[in-house]
Amino acid sequence: MMQLPPGMTDTADDIIDKLEPVSLPVHEFPWLEVSIAAAAVLLIGLAVHIYRRCKRPAPVESLEERVRRRLGDLAALPVPDPRGFHAELSGLLMRYAEERLGLRGTRLTSAEVMREFRRNGVMSAAWQDALAGFLRECDRAKFAPGMDAGWDPTERLARCRALFEELAATAAATPRLASPWEGWSNAAV
Repeated sequence: MMQLPPGMTDTADDIIDKLEPVSLPVHEFPWLEVSIAAAAVLLIGLAVHIYRRCKRPAPVESLEERVRRRLGDLAALPVPDPRGFHAELSGLLMRYAEERLGLRGTRLTSAEVMREFRRNGVMSAAWQDALAGFLRECDRAKFAPGMDAGWDPTERLARCRALFEELAATAAATPRLASPWEGWSNAAV
């Protein structure tokens, strides 16, 4: 039961008007804290904006530069694994031919790649013969057992670099090889 203040009686029809008024809670908006937080967010946003505007984009490396850099990386290897080394060398040539000339070299066997180069007639017969010999050696190193001795990585790298440089020079003059997949059968560009 509720207790009445002293001097009051408990009657049902009495109105109790002697209660002190209750003050409502005062909630003031935290202007200072919000202002500090907003200023911090604006400063961070400004700093990010200035950083992005001042940051210079990295120079884009051309496909030829990428291949030359990778050949340099392979030359720096002390004792390369024959299988991986030859796979990387032949892969560099095939990826370059695919990306620069439109030849699907990474999806073809070495014999099919040679057939496509012969069909197009863009590269000289001597270059094609040198590429065929190089791809045969790479295939032998990748798939034949016992290829650990008797090969010179600097000689293979030099041959790959020579093949690549001649291919890159031709690619600069010939933007794209004809492709039988696009309806160009036995066409030379």
